Amino acid sequence: MSFGSSSDTKEQVREAIDIVDLVGKYVQLRRQGRVYVGLCPWHDDTRPSLQVNPERQSFKCWVCDIGGDIFSFVMKMEGVEFREALAMLADRAGIPLRTTPPIRAASPGIAGAPASEAVSAAFPGGDSAGERKRVLYRAMAWAETQYHDCLLQAPAAEPARKYLERRGITPESIRKFHLGFSPNEPDWLLRRVQGAESRAKVLETIGVLARSPEGGWYDRFRGRLLFPIRDTQDRPVGLGGRVLPESGLASRAKYINSPETPLFTKSDHLYGMDVARTALRKSRTALVMEGYTDCIVAHQHGFEDAVAVLGTALTERHVRILKRFVDRIVLVLDGDEAGRRRANEVLELFVAQNVDLRILTLPEGMDPAEFLAEHGAEAFGDLLATRSLDALEHAFRTETEGVDLDRDVHAASRALERLLAILARAPRLRPDSSHDDRFRQEKTLQRLAARFRVPEQDVRQRLIALRRAASRRADSG
Repeated sequence: MSFGSSSDTKEQVREAIDIVDLVGKYVQLRRQGRVYVGLCPWHDDTRPSLQVNPERQSFKCWVCDIGGDIFSFVMKMEGVEFREALAMLADRAGIPLRTTPPIRAASPGIAGAPASEAVSAAFPGGDSAGERKRVLYRAMAWAETQYHDCLLQAPAAEPARKYLERRGITPESIRKFHLGFSPNEPDWLLRRVQGAESRAKVLETIGVLARSPEGGWYDRFRGRLLFPIRDTQDRPVGLGGRVLPESGLASRAKYINSPETPLFTKSDHLYGMDVARTALRKSRTALVMEGYTDCIVAHQHGFEDAVAVLGTALTERHVRILKRFVDRIVLVLDGDEAGRRRANEVLELFVAQNVDLRILTLPEGMDPAEFLAEHGAEAFGDLLATRSLDALEHAFRTETEGVDLDRDVHAASRALERLLAILARAPRLRPDSSHDDRFRQEKTLQRLAARFRVPEQDVRQRLIALRRAASRRADSG
């Protein structure tokens, strides 16, 4: 790709894009005097360390020693070279780029003409990595549209539409979340690219086609209701698929996700972030569900700050993403058993990340969609207000369930030891640790001492001993 009058185009784009708006798409910013500040996306930031200067139209992270203008910011965030960053920003600003004439596409194509021919030409070829990645984004958007249109219109999708109706998913939500359906036909999507090998390879690269043992391609998500997964820039990057009872598939997996691709890493994404982003910034709270349907039904009932993990536990990476937008994270779990299973991992996140992390365990083993359907939004809101426990309290109740802390000294001691072992795995305070981090650790130790009715100094000394033991094991290993 070559751009005509590149210097003039660059200045047009620079004038059209405000760096505060651009960075704000990736990072939650707040005004601080003459600049804006936010948590740096390139290191585990708690300060915040990223500064954005609207007068100079520049950014700077003083810890990473990274800075520049709108172009260097996109280059760093998206992992692209300058000309790809220029193309992305020009597209955002609505400024046309003069490029070498594209080959016209055959119909049907990927993301419409001339995109399908661009997909065909991208592999193999000498284009840059950034240009190939843009082709993958266009291909993913095209596939999402094909599946979405199928759900809305195709007779074969009637079982999926009935399933959504039974689950209380409205037509508005189907469109808002771009839901789709893949018919139980191995070559359904392949036929829509006319079986072209170059296009099929691109669709294999983004994970919607897979290879059969015989070497041909088939639709990975055939016979499944599809939940497109989008990044914070509103770009489809992957899919989650639920098998329908009527599909007749032999698969034992009720849900599958896209495999790891150049666009998609499961631990880097949360379902619904694209539609929840504005609400997250307003409420400063994220409700993290365990299922796609739970997230959608929560939005229908007015909880528009709901997102969902992608069939995994909530991870440090998820928390770092959410911390760009919120101060509080509420993990909504299905029933008491799920709460017990997740107690330790949630406490680890609580102590490792400077965030208010809470847990709501729903009664009667219900999932959020079931609870909202049966009891309504007001009852769910009451639970959030009255039964959400912070991670430490949740872990304490889980570890001491059925333990008489006054009489059963042995069981109480073991429970305290397990909790301290989790705290010992958290990063140690450093000389440059923030006041918030120090205060957080002090309050945690004080609370444990008070709940177990032991001297705070004993709790502190045992934590130090556990950390030293862990350090010795690490050194010897």
